[in-house]
Amino acid sequence: MGGVALSFGTDDLICAHFSLGGLDRQVGLEDRAAAAAGAGFRYLGWLGEAYQAERDAGRSDADIRAILAHHGVAVAEIEFLYGWACAGDPGFDWQAQERQLFALADVVGARHLNCGDIGLTGPMLPLDAVAERFAGICDRAAEHGLQVGLEFLPWTEIPDASSAWDIARLAGRANGGVLVDAWHWFRGPSDATQLAAIPPERIVVVQLGDAGPPQGDLAEDTSYRRLPPGQGELDLVGLLRLLRAHGVDAPISVEVFSSDLAARPPAEAAQVLHEAAVDVVAAALA
Repeated sequence: MGGVALSFGTDDLICAHFSLGGLDRQVGLEDRAAAAAGAGFRYLGWLGEAYQAERDAGRSDADIRAILAHHGVAVAEIEFLYGWACAGDPGFDWQAQERQLFALADVVGARHLNCGDIGLTGPMLPLDAVAERFAGICDRAAEHGLQVGLEFLPWTEIPDASSAWDIARLAGRANGGVLVDAWHWFRGPSDATQLAAIPPERIVVVQLGDAGPPQGDLAEDTSYRRLPPGQGELDLVGLLRLLRAHGVDAPISVEVFSSDLAARPPAEAAQVLHEAAVDVVAAALA
């Protein structure tokens, strides 16, 4: 499964969507691709809404592929599907969101889709129903060559790796597994036995970002105050070594939501992140 084959290490790092511009600043594909490629990233993460914005601006799918080819980068990671696990009405059509993401995957040949619960759409369905929903997403994703990474966020009803794996395990789909975000891992229980319980091939992607001391609300902290890898207090080298020892060969996506980085030119932000990530990953593999 997967549009492109990526490996754990420094060669296949992904510049995650929100690492350039954060939540509040729009960075177009041309600037995004140029910045990532110039910094040394070979792969991008991209948001479904950002793809739609490019189409609304008059760019065709052929134009989008041409921009990526010109800069020598590929979109490996697409996101973010949420609302699907909600017990009631999430307030929007998550199935339309899913179709948009699959259309994007077909255009760019993405490897994986990130999905989860962001804690804004109400109580979650019972576990068996959530697993059934996740299985359906995985089945439809497989038609587009996608793996599906289920992300855990500590303030939601999927708060840790064990909870995410319970859903993926019950869903029983080979292309469905867990997304391990280092920030969320360290802000949760950080229990190594939870990772050990997940078959290594079912960890779909690892997201890398650092943090200082916790500041207030977790959702706000993670959305605006992350730090480049190696510039905070999280033991990222230790986590990567743990994953590697477990046999994980998933790619690493550098995801740093940061108001500071979002205010900088995308090329500068991408350079800072790539250099920082390479240093941390190289140390973990040494």
